[in-house]
Amino acid sequence: MTKLYNTFEFVGNINIPKNAERFHKEQEFNSGWTKHTLNFAVQESKTNSAFVQMEGGYSKGKKNIVKTFGKGTENVKSPKIEIPWEDRLKPEVVDMVADFKKVVVDYTSDEETKNKINQLRYEIRTLEYKDELTEEEKGKLVELKDELKKTATERHEFINKYDAVLFLAESLEQHKDKKFRITGNVTYSAWKGKFYRNFDPELIEVVSSEEPSKLRATMDVFFTKDSMDDKDFEKDKKVYIDGYVLSYDSQAKKDQFFPQQFVINAQKLDFTNETHVKRLEFFKNKFKIKGKGVYHLQWLVNIFRGADKVEFTYENLTAEQKEAVEFGLNKVEDFAPKGGVLGDNVEENRLVKPILQQVDQTNDFREGAVESTYEEDDLQYVVPEQKEQPKKEEVKVEKEEPKLEAEEVELEDLFG
Repeated sequence: MTKLYNTFEFVGNINIPKNAERFHKEQEFNSGWTKHTLNFAVQESKTNSAFVQMEGGYSKGKKNIVKTFGKGTENVKSPKIEIPWEDRLKPEVVDMVADFKKVVVDYTSDEETKNKINQLRYEIRTLEYKDELTEEEKGKLVELKDELKKTATERHEFINKYDAVLFLAESLEQHKDKKFRITGNVTYSAWKGKFYRNFDPELIEVVSSEEPSKLRATMDVFFTKDSMDDKDFEKDKKVYIDGYVLSYDSQAKKDQFFPQQFVINAQKLDFTNETHVKRLEFFKNKFKIKGKGVYHLQWLVNIFRGADKVEFTYENLTAEQKEAVEFGLNKVEDFAPKGGVLGDNVEENRLVKPILQQVDQTNDFREGAVESTYEEDDLQYVVPEQKEQPKKEEVKVEKEEPKLEAEEVELEDLFG
């Protein structure tokens, strides 16, 4: 089986931390490495948000080289290339790097211009993908690239995340009132016995204010026969999946499994509705396996970090309000706060739907979960030797919490 990358797509308004260091932080390490980190939140609604984080840096003590991939053609795979550090921002150098190795920040807001840019990029890549070009096609390619340069004045491409971090730190504040789509990879790391998840952006672009907001991820969920836990279902109407995800561990310099809990959220289901009940069983059945194998299945996941709307009941009333209801002067709903009531803040990865498709030649989920090539022992995280240390004692940066307001949270499906 081949590795499936965990990716995300967030659409929403951005929230930049007021504390400058929480937004953009610089650190120096004993090795001579200087790291820049950028953090900001994407809000699906005022009751649900997620942070994205981008890191980049350079060494003060060693020669810096950008190791990346060039553009492939129809019969030639993308070649590995090394670019001198001082050349990394040259337009002709950026142009020679494969699109999948770039970070793109696009502040273009005019839809007509965006469509023209996409069309030009499609025509350019169609020509570049050919193994050989005629003289006429070479001339056409030059014309298309010149037109793209004149049109895409607010589109910026970087081949090193360090430069993208610096650019965003200087420019993002000016566009904070716009709506964005942010896509990239879901990555994991470990430090001092704790596991961390990061949403690492590769594309940050302005979208129409009418674009539906969402915080979604596509994740390859690994699990065993003991992963599903529904013992508290009657109490909270949730089924918990103690799963695992495969991610590159930069400390160990290899792929490792990281524990990650997922949730089948049944709080919105109507249990008198036969279809709703069958949908719940459909989800649960995807994790009912036998034997000691490690299985996996790709899922669409709703990243939830906020508060759900909860029912306002008689128990929420004050003593005076309860008396008014008992005397028939009011009904319980008369005292319900405008916009509803929010429950406790939670962080959950809510399973939206299984991706029952053949993703590639070695990952076919058309029949549901499949047994992987891994054993249960492989799921245990192996702690690598952690050498990198900052010069000064690190100050823990707390993530700024968005203010939560009681308002309706629109979700695309019952399990979100």
